[in-house]
Amino acid sequence: MRHTFARPRVSLLAAIVLLVAGCQPKANGLADGSGSVIIATGADADYLVPPIVRGITGKQIIDQIFDYLADPPATLNTVGDVGFTPRLARSWTWSKDSLAITFALDPRARWHDGRPVRAGDVRFTFEVLKDARTASPLATYLKSVDSISVTDSLTATAWFNRRSPEQFFDLVYNVAVLPEHLLATVPRDRLAESPFAQQPIGSGRYRFSSWQRGSLVELDADTAN
Repeated sequence: MRHTFARPRVSLLAAIVLLVAGCQPKANGLADGSGSVIIATGADADYLVPPIVRGITGKQIIDQIFDYLADPPATLNTVGDVGFTPRLARSWTWSKDSLAITFALDPRARWHDGRPVRAGDVRFTFEVLKDARTASPLATYLKSVDSISVTDSLTATAWFNRRSPEQFFDLVYNVAVLPEHLLATVPRDRLAESPFAQQPIGSGRYRFSSWQRGSLVELDADTAN
């Protein structure tokens, strides 16, 4: 199935409603009969690189291209890890003092270029988000996270400097995991200008296809994973 994000003259409210409706194409008539779903938005995406996205349209799109360690409940109303479902992490374990969470990654997870997703990607993403050169608006939500360490290729541990009811949410909701093998050499303050920003590669449910600035973003369902 292909998702097409088009930009007509519609309100932001309509954009959100159409995005939700797009999950049921046969019922609402948004499908064109070829397996495509057209989702109208009120504005173009600002960026398609998770750490620097600020606009709602960009967030809606990157959430399809990139994956998170876990998905929160639809209400976003949770304490600790209650209601979260596994995504890149197939399971997680809390330390006795709740100041560390160890994530076991799904060994089947793959980037859209075919490379496996590894724990090093999780650590790398956190470092990018916290780097002042990135100037990520998400960094403020990760103040309680000291660091992320890697035990092996499929095990990453997040270390916290304090406990809070939101610490799990703050980590997994704000960290869309990035491919280290494609971004390690990109200067943190030049992410918006990198080739990756024009053709992002994630591990999510949809692959990036094309982006006509101010008009159209096309995504294709990832059938490989």
